[in-house]
Order: sequence, then structure tokens, then C-alpha cells
Amino acid sequence: MSSTTITITKFNRTNYAQWATEMALLLEQKQLYGLINGYNHKPEEPAANATTTEKAAFKDWMNRHGVARLTILLGMEPRIQAEYTVVDDAKTLWEKVASAHKSKLKLNIFEIREDLWSIKLQDCGDVDNYASRIDRKVKDYNLCARSSTTDTDADTAKTIAKISEQEHIFYLLCGIPRNNEWKVFLELLMDQNARMTATPDEIVTKLVEQEAAIK
Repeated sequence: MSSTTITITKFNRTNYAQWATEMALLLEQKQLYGLINGYNHKPEEPAANATTTEKAAFKDWMNRHGVARLTILLGMEPRIQAEYTVVDDAKTLWEKVASAHKSKLKLNIFEIREDLWSIKLQDCGDVDNYASRIDRKVKDYNLCARSSTTDTDADTAKTIAKISEQEHIFYLLCGIPRNNEWKVFLELLMDQNARMTATPDEIVTKLVEQEAAIK
């Protein structure tokens, strides 16, 4: 296990995508993530005549479960903790936070699209901040978007589709300045064949390289 402790930004309802990623990494580091993703199920409580090993295994699971629940709660701002302390099960707690965020996003999902259109490199300071803002919006949008093959709500399935990698790339390119410093570079990236074989991360790398060349 790594000796470096992962620090996270406390959950404040506006930063779910970042918080959930950081919290998942922290739980993985503590070898607790299996308790909330359904992989490490709660064992049956041992009978009075159970072996010492069986009793020890159950006690160990309960202790680890308690640490997982506490870690999630401590990763929230105090005013939000109060809402979730009544949830005794770590997996249920994790799912309730995700569900609440997803419900909120569904009310604002079209606003997220508008926000993606409005994000501009010149307003973000540098490419890293620019790409991070777009990535967070895409993750928020996709969190509540569902495939038509799995969604039981036919209306929702028809109206909400996930943002694809190609669309993610499109938003990354849309907010780049149309000036002489970026013009030739953008013309190359706008080539459909070049975009179809790239990933968002690869496009961000190219943007960072171009930014460095301009400076």
C-alpha cells in the first residue's frame, strides 16, 4: 500500500464528479473500495459455535466497513454530513450521494450543454484549467445520461444520450481562440480523419504542446 495519503476536496454538492473520483481513489488506497462497489459483500454473522477464524473474519469486515463509511462522511462538508449520518451502510451511503447528484443534474442537464458551449480558453487562464472545466461538465452530463438499451424510462432514454469522445473533442476545440496563433493548428485538428482516431486526452496533450509553443 502506498505511504502517500491521498487528500480530497470535501464534497459541497457542486463538485460531485471531482469528489467521487478522489474518494474512490482514497478508498482504493485504503483497500476499502470493494465494500461500496458490491464486490466485497457482508458475510453472514457467525453463529455462537462458529470458529475463531469465522468470527475474526466477520469482525474484520465490520471494522473495515466502519472505516469506509466514516471516510466517506469525513469527505463531506459538515452541513452535508448531517444529512447522511443516518445511513448506516457504506454502500448505500455512496449510492445515495450519487443518486442525489444525478437527480439534481437531470434538472440542469440542458444548462450543462449551454455551459459547455460557453467555456472559452481565454477565460480559463491555461489549457489545463480549460480542459478540466470541460471534463467536469462532460462527466456531470454523462452521469445522468443513460443508454436506451438499459434505461427503463423510454422517454428519458430518447432524450438523454451520453456525450461521446468525439463530441467531447468538439467542445475542446470550440473554445479555442480563432486567432493567428491557433489558426493553423486548429485547421489541422479540425480535419475529421485526425479527430476520429484521437481521444480527448490526446487532444488535450496537443493543446498543451501548442500552448507551450506559443509562449
